[in-house]
Amino acid sequence: MRDPDPRTVQRARRGDLLAFEDLVREFQADAFRFAWHLTRDRQLAEDVTQEAFLRAFRFLKGFRGDRKFGSWLFSIVRNCAMDALRQQRRSDTQWDDQFLPRSVSDPTARAELEAALRAVSTEHREAFLLVEVFGLSYQETADVLGVAVGTVKSRMFRARQALCSAIADEEEAT
Repeated sequence: MRDPDPRTVQRARRGDLLAFEDLVREFQADAFRFAWHLTRDRQLAEDVTQEAFLRAFRFLKGFRGDRKFGSWLFSIVRNCAMDALRQQRRSDTQWDDQFLPRSVSDPTARAELEAALRAVSTEHREAFLLVEVFGLSYQETADVLGVAVGTVKSRMFRARQALCSAIADEEEAT
């Protein structure tokens, strides 16, 4: 994940609404995709994304710059998603593959990945998405999730195992 121009972040921290708008435009799609992967509900993901940017704006002056802006924002998105899920407690959500990684264009491969991601636990899916889909480093992912780097490595290992197992099971079934 690319980091925005530090001058844009500085201007936004000083209250420049146009600079904050630039940040929203740059990160809105990724923030929504991450929120959707966490909630698996389009409307809820839209609400989470909006709430995350409201919180980001409210707390931007407290952003110290000791980590990437994108990692800081993803932490906010994750917290908003967890708050929304606690309030909503949905158990029967529909999976929509339109938010899978754009690099997967083959319909068969997308279907296999869709089924495999459903089989991965939430904590493993979060780590996998942040590293493999959004391109965060293990350290950045640890910052977003509020865990140690070793925990991220462990979750990535288990996520990959679960994905491989789910894909192998799917191939055996066909």
